[in-house]
Amino acid sequence: MERWRSRRIRIIVAEPLEAMRRNGELVLITGFPGFGAVGYITTRYIVEAMKLKRIGYVITKYMPDVVSIEGDRRFSFPHEIYSKEGSGLIVLVNSIVPNIHERVEFAESIVRWSIENKINEILLIGGLDPSVRRSQDDILRWTGNSWGKRVLKEPTMDRGLIIVGPLAIILMFTEILGQPATVILPYAERERPDPRAASVAVKKISEIFGVEIDIQDLIKHAETMEEIERKIREHIEIPEKRVTGYHM
Repeated sequence: MERWRSRRIRIIVAEPLEAMRRNGELVLITGFPGFGAVGYITTRYIVEAMKLKRIGYVITKYMPDVVSIEGDRRFSFPHEIYSKEGSGLIVLVNSIVPNIHERVEFAESIVRWSIENKINEILLIGGLDPSVRRSQDDILRWTGNSWGKRVLKEPTMDRGLIIVGPLAIILMFTEILGQPATVILPYAERERPDPRAASVAVKKISEIFGVEIDIQDLIKHAETMEEIERKIREHIEIPEKRVTGYHM
């Protein structure tokens, strides 16, 4: 069992990461439940679709005292590490955003741990405000740091746009410490979880790594949520129309 620690962060991995490489390569994918919860939904879906195994955890000093029951004798931690032998992927699933008092240390620890374990690149997933969208064909934006060589066909982020939160801090440390990184940001709803945006990220990741990941479940979930929202709007609008139909 491998253990890595800083002052307030411990990373525990039960299996050797070398066995997870594909053609000598290993990429870390992570995100957070921020804008549209895209980072969380994407990483969780990849884990389930690719049947990755939980191989480790990130333990923090101020992590919440709560677990989520996943099934018989199984529960999830706030920060979990998943992989599978020969997959070439390490997926860090964050069901919460790290506490503000350890957010910087969390980000630095993840980047330093990735470098020490010779992980080739960090792929960061988040959501982007649709108000900056140029057209319906414009489904995502991306950026990278100066150490990365990956180039995507989609447009890069426009000058002046900002990335915030722990995703931004991780990106900063990849630049400082010399770890290649790419950020993928599909346009996402701000106020609710957006599985449709997550499906865009999952599809892009499947293209990048040449793996088949079926996104139909995400699309169906998105359609269900959209139908529920439509019905809620109808129920709100009908009483309003009745009221405004009266004239005094």
